[in-house]
Amino acid sequence: MTEALIVPKKFNTYADTFLLLGLAQIVDDALHRTQQNREMQLIDAGTNYRIQFAKPIDIAAFAQLDYTNPFPPVKGQKTDESQIPSETSFFDVVKEVEKRKLYQQYRYQTGGKGEWSEEVPKPPDPRTQNGSILVSMRHDRNHNSLWLESWKLKDNYGSLVTALCQTFAQNNHTQPTSEIVAELFFQQTGIKLPETAAAVKIYLPTSVQGVNRIKADSNRTDAQKVDWLNLWLIANGLFEFAISERVKVAENSYDWRVVALEPKDISFQKYREILRSLRQSNPPGGGHGIARFDAELVLKLCQQLLENHPAKAEAKEDNPFEFWGKPVNDFVGSFPGTHFGSKGQVYGVKELFTLGLPGWIIPDNYAELLDYLDVLQEHLSVIVSLSAEAGHSELLAAYRDFITGTNFSSFFRFQASYADYVVKQLANPQGKNPRLFSVNGLNIMTKKDVDFTKITRDASFLRIAKAINQATVYAGKVTTKDGVKELDWQRNYGLAQLLSSQSGSKKDFICAIADFIGKYEHENLRLSEKYLNEGKRLKRVQPTKEDLDRLIELINEFDTVLVANLLIAYGYAKWNTVKKSPSTDMTDDSTDSDEDTTDEE
Repeated sequence: MTEALIVPKKFNTYADTFLLLGLAQIVDDALHRTQQNREMQLIDAGTNYRIQFAKPIDIAAFAQLDYTNPFPPVKGQKTDESQIPSETSFFDVVKEVEKRKLYQQYRYQTGGKGEWSEEVPKPPDPRTQNGSILVSMRHDRNHNSLWLESWKLKDNYGSLVTALCQTFAQNNHTQPTSEIVAELFFQQTGIKLPETAAAVKIYLPTSVQGVNRIKADSNRTDAQKVDWLNLWLIANGLFEFAISERVKVAENSYDWRVVALEPKDISFQKYREILRSLRQSNPPGGGHGIARFDAELVLKLCQQLLENHPAKAEAKEDNPFEFWGKPVNDFVGSFPGTHFGSKGQVYGVKELFTLGLPGWIIPDNYAELLDYLDVLQEHLSVIVSLSAEAGHSELLAAYRDFITGTNFSSFFRFQASYADYVVKQLANPQGKNPRLFSVNGLNIMTKKDVDFTKITRDASFLRIAKAINQATVYAGKVTTKDGVKELDWQRNYGLAQLLSSQSGSKKDFICAIADFIGKYEHENLRLSEKYLNEGKRLKRVQPTKEDLDRLIELINEFDTVLVANLLIAYGYAKWNTVKKSPSTDMTDDSTDSDEDTTDEE
C-alpha cells in the first residue's frame, strides 16, 4: 500500500508543475477505475512535489487497467491525420474555438449575467486555448506523436501506470525516474518504452526555437531530444491544466502567453474544479495588453478560490479545504509562465516570468470572505476600464506589480499615478467618469495590518483625507445619481503628485499638507460667507488645527511615506454612506456621502 508519490523538480520551469499534474491526472483516473478513494492532496515540498493520498492506495490493482486516453490528439486546419488511428476521436481545435467565440459573444452581450436555457450557447471546453496554441505554434504534430507512442502501448497500459506509481513512490532516486520506469516496465512486459521525443519549446521553454542553448551556440542544428516519458507527462499536464491565451501586443499583432498554477497545499479535485471554472466561465481577456491580462488572471483566480470555498455554498466545520485565517497563496503558490513572441509564421520564447498571488486576502469568517469578493470585483471594475490601446500601459503595469507581488506598498505607487489620471478624466468633458476604489474597500484591504488601521481609523486622518477628496474628486463638475452637478468649489490638480513627491522628507510633506489645508480652509470661509447670504449651509468637511497636529503625531509615530500614501489612497477614493462612529465622524459639515462622483455600470 502506498501513501504518497514523490515528484522531483528537475526543470525549474512550469514543466515541473505540468509533469506533476499529468501524473496526478493519470493516477486519479486509475483510482476511479479501480474503485479506490480518489482524494489526494498536491503539496509543494520545496525540492519536490508530493501527491498525498487520503487513504493508502493499492498500486498493484492498476496492472489490469485497460487503455484510456490521458489526453486526446489535436486537430487543426492543416494537421496531418494519417498516422492517427481512424477510431480515435480528435480534439477539433477549429470547432472548439468557434464554440468559445460564440459563448464569449453571448457573455459580452448579456454582461456576463445571462440565464441558462436551451437557446444560449454552451460553455466552451476549458482546454480550448491549450489546443489552439498547439496548433498555432505548429506543435500539434509533436503532441500527437507523444499520444501515438502511448497508444502503441495500449495492451500494456496498466503495467505502464503501475511502473509510474512504483517509481514515484520511492523517495531516493539513484537514477533518472524515466529510466527506472522503463526498467520496471520492461521487467513486467518485455517491451521497451520510447526513449526520446522532440522537446518543443511549449513543453520545455528554456529551449530556443526547439534547440537547446548548447546546440544553438554550435554548428549543430538537430532538434533537442529528451526522454519520452517525462515529455508525455508534461504534455498531459499542459493540455489539461494550462491557462493559455493570445495577448494583443500591438495593432493586429498577438503573442501567446501560457501559465501554470503552482499547487502549494490543495486537493487535486479542488484544484481541477477551480481551474475549470476559471478557464470556462471567467477567463482573463487578452485583447487589451499583457499587463491587463496578468492582472485579470490573478484577480479572477482569487475570485475562484473564494467562490469555491465550501462555506460559500454551505457551512461545514469539518471541511478539508480550511480557509479561515490563511491567505489565498497558502493553497496555491504562483503562476510560472512563458511568453511566446510572434516571429511571422513562428513563435519564439520571448520571456520566462512568474506572477505571484496577493497575501492580503485573509478571510477569518464567511462575512469577511464576502467582503474580499466585493473588493476583488471592485478592483476588476477599475482594471477593465483601462487598456493598452487607450494609453494606459503604465497604469496597468503599476497595478500588475502590486497584485502579483507581496509588497502592499506597490498599491500606493499605482494609486498615486491613478489619482492623477482620475482627476484628468473628471476634468475632461468628453472623458468617461473613471472607476474609483472605495473607502470601504481600502479598509478591507488594510484591516489585517495594525499600523495601517491605527492610521486609517483616526478621525483626524479621515477628516483630512475627506478634505483632499472634496478638493479633487468631488469638486467642479461631478456626476451624481441625480445627474451632472456643478459645485461652487474648483478642483485641485496635481495634489497627489505633490504629496507623493514631498513624502520623502517629513518637513517638506508637513509643509505641503499644511499649505493645502490652509488654502482649503480659506476657500471654505469664502464659500461659507456666500452660502450664509443665500440662506444655505456649506456641506464640506472642515479640518481643524487639532486635526493637523494629530496628523503630525501620526507622521512622527509612523513612516511619513506610509501616511502620505494612505492620505492619497483615501483622498482619491469613493466615500460611501457609513454609520457615524467616533472613528469615522466627518462632522455635521461633511458632504452628503450618497452623492457619488462616478456612474455605476
